[in-house]
Amino acid sequence: MHLQGKPPSHCPVNADWLKRAWLCCMLLLMTACAAPQPLMLMPAPVLYRDGLVDPFAHLLPARRIPRMSIFYATNRGPEITEQGLSYGNDITQRLHLGQAVVQLGDENTQWNDLYEASITDQTGLLLPLKLHSVAQQARFPVGMAAPSAELTDEAQAYFAAINAELAEAQDREILVYVHGTKVDFLNSATLTAEIDHFSGRDYVGLAFAWPSHQNIFRYLIREDVHRAQASSDALATLLELLAEHTDTQRINVLAYSAGARVTSKALDQLRTKYSDESAYRLKSRLRIGTVIFAAADVELETFLDRLGSISDLSEQVVITVSDDDNALIAARHYMGGGSRTGEELAESAEEFFIHEHQITNIEIIDVSAGKLARGFDISGHHYWYRHPWISSDMVFLLRTGLRPDRRGLAFSELEGIWYLSDDYPEQVQRAAKKEMRGSW
Repeated sequence: MHLQGKPPSHCPVNADWLKRAWLCCMLLLMTACAAPQPLMLMPAPVLYRDGLVDPFAHLLPARRIPRMSIFYATNRGPEITEQGLSYGNDITQRLHLGQAVVQLGDENTQWNDLYEASITDQTGLLLPLKLHSVAQQARFPVGMAAPSAELTDEAQAYFAAINAELAEAQDREILVYVHGTKVDFLNSATLTAEIDHFSGRDYVGLAFAWPSHQNIFRYLIREDVHRAQASSDALATLLELLAEHTDTQRINVLAYSAGARVTSKALDQLRTKYSDESAYRLKSRLRIGTVIFAAADVELETFLDRLGSISDLSEQVVITVSDDDNALIAARHYMGGGSRTGEELAESAEEFFIHEHQITNIEIIDVSAGKLARGFDISGHHYWYRHPWISSDMVFLLRTGLRPDRRGLAFSELEGIWYLSDDYPEQVQRAAKKEMRGSW
């Protein structure tokens, strides 16, 4: 008999181990019990509300439709489904290049419906997202010296199609979206289209889809961590190809969650590859513009080792952090490796790194700061596109590349760290009026 609820002496209990085991069980339970949720259009950014900024005012009538095309590049293996061509969970050593058509809404959705859902806060107007069609145009071997590699006719046609879109875009820029874990090709393509849409459809959206499983357990046991790391070669190849074979002025990258593992390593690899070149020359060569690490799930130590390289390659680096990101908290507790880059716990170390190395092109946005004055917290793991305040800053940033003080953000007591004050809606609208004169 064991008295007072004490465990037997031969079965010591580690509190940290119990916590991790409990978290694992909860995550597995949620994964097993939760039915797949339909993908829905994100809430309208607060920037667009009240009609101060109309992101679609400049669109020609032919482009005012619920259906839109995006480009993609993936190292997933192709597969044929009932809906046609798609890409599964197998990892390949080739980049599959093509275009996907995404439907924003159902078959009955008209442009006016989509327009209202994109500029108002009426949650009843949220619309489903569907992948209409996928068309592969070319394949390219991963790891080849992209600039010197001879393109096939099919690959030339793919980059020519991107250039045709760039010629019609108001901003001659490309946005590469790198998704997180537990994501399929459908999710990657539709979210890319969604970001492109809310940014006014004025640049070329390109989804980079790496082969994550749709099972969180595969990530927790680090199988998908290894896949993310292994996909960095494919992303580095893509970035070089885009810089060499397109007319883009800038290549912007949005890396979400585990996508930060892929992106940070890819950029570090490119810096190492061209280590004999100055940062100025490399920026000119690769044309990397703004790189956003949203809710980044990569160990802080690893990320800081790469941050200097990322800064050298990029015009602007943005890191979002939160003290209430449930996914990053779980990753730290269960998977180990210390603080994640997207946690508020990492903020001081990131700020110290910026200060110590005298880096001027990195900004940190603390979405948790100011919550007492606001009266609410910006929580969860999907806040960067699901919360209308954060999505406002994201689209404003992607469209303009403006510094945080010109985007309506408030400066914190720590150098290089910004936050959203309680009057952020008024501040961002005032900034848009000043900088954009009410129109993109």
